Amino acid sequence: MVRKLVVAAAILALAGGALAREMTSVYVVTAVANKQGWLGTDWHTDLTLYNPHTKVLYVKLAFLPTGQDNSAGVPTAPPIDLQPWETLNLWDVLGPSGFNARGQTGALLVYADVDLNSCPSTKGDTSCDFAVFARNYTLNPLGGGGEFGQDFPGFPANLGLEYGFFAYLPQLTDDQEFITSIGVASWTGAWVTARVDLQETDGTIGRHYEVLIPPFGHVQGRIPVGLKGGTAAVYIVDGPNDSAVYPYATVRSAITGDPTTIEAQISTVGLSAQAASLRPTVLRARPPAVPVPGFSVQRLKQRGE
Repeated sequence: MVRKLVVAAAILALAGGALAREMTSVYVVTAVANKQGWLGTDWHTDLTLYNPHTKVLYVKLAFLPTGQDNSAGVPTAPPIDLQPWETLNLWDVLGPSGFNARGQTGALLVYADVDLNSCPSTKGDTSCDFAVFARNYTLNPLGGGGEFGQDFPGFPANLGLEYGFFAYLPQLTDDQEFITSIGVASWTGAWVTARVDLQETDGTIGRHYEVLIPPFGHVQGRIPVGLKGGTAAVYIVDGPNDSAVYPYATVRSAITGDPTTIEAQISTVGLSAQAASLRPTVLRARPPAVPVPGFSVQRLKQRGE
């Protein structure tokens, strides 16, 4: 089954609905890759979409490369016609048959096209909801056969980290055996600064540092100090009132490179009332459209066809 990608404009419409982890119409996949890594690993991302409806859903993808200001334009896919009850696997989505982004990492926005689907804006409407799941994996780890990897389920865009909230990332270890990295994806059209408090198991904050996230950007980096089973608290300290970012962590073996994904748990309950109140929580406005320059990619299709 072939899905052709052409130039399109990405309309970033955040999904409404209940504040719970459930199916929605706009997702963030916080980390995707097509790049060689440490210990001879070679990382790729497979993306899976599922349509629970009896009608066709038109779904779009937008790729935000790591470490750069993407407000001038991003590679964006045209609508994919997701058939009724279809499970569509897009193998190696950043590979030559997809976004053709070899050597790159980043994040994806995966969303139901508002205009083509006539998605109602009524709160609680589920007519454009679908499911998103991604898997990052390495081929031939340590020069041998097989694969290992980590799961990145689509994170509902309406549940991102805003002012007045903390994102908690537990069970982090960085020592001689494990390496911990924290990443943040952003669907805000301006620079956002997030602070990371690294908390020891006894509750002590051993270190805090700041992460600068570019507009419509993605960053990921190793934590600056060791930690043994602790927790990171991430919160926004600077940016527009309607800022929304999506933190996550990975803990990987320093021996094999085998990773685990740590998904953010977001709450208003915080380590510091002052930190959580640096700016009052506001009703998030609809984000601006991402300008998309001329861009073309090759076919994205099922593996083996």
